[in-house]
Amino acid sequence: MHAHGAGDTPRDRNGGATAVVIDGVAKCFGKVDALRGFSAGIRYGRLTGLVGPDGAGKTTLMRIMTGLLVPDGGSVRVAGFDVVDDNDAIHVVTGYMPQRFGLYEDLSVMENMRLYAQLRGMDADRHADLFAELL
Repeated sequence: MHAHGAGDTPRDRNGGATAVVIDGVAKCFGKVDALRGFSAGIRYGRLTGLVGPDGAGKTTLMRIMTGLLVPDGGSVRVAGFDVVDDNDAIHVVTGYMPQRFGLYEDLSVMENMRLYAQLRGMDADRHADLFAELL
């Protein structure tokens, strides 16, 4: 855990103190509006929860924020990168571990984290302390 004093708030590549900017995001699946004009901002150094009932659009939003799904409207920026225009960079600066993961159910959460770190070219051993902290 890291503490930041006044004046040393983390910044994105453009100098902004907001880690995630969600502006009017919309996503439809057929006739179903999964997200309709959702907006929010998440500042660096804050623990933020995304809660809601089943079908509220949480998974859809997470997939959009990590560049796995393209929004039908609005925009999302993570660390100063647009999830559509800067998709390659989004995949570098974000990670996503869904609650229900079908391919590797026999792996523990730690094993899944290590696997995906390695698939993304990270040294899983070097990040072992971070993985332990996240659990």
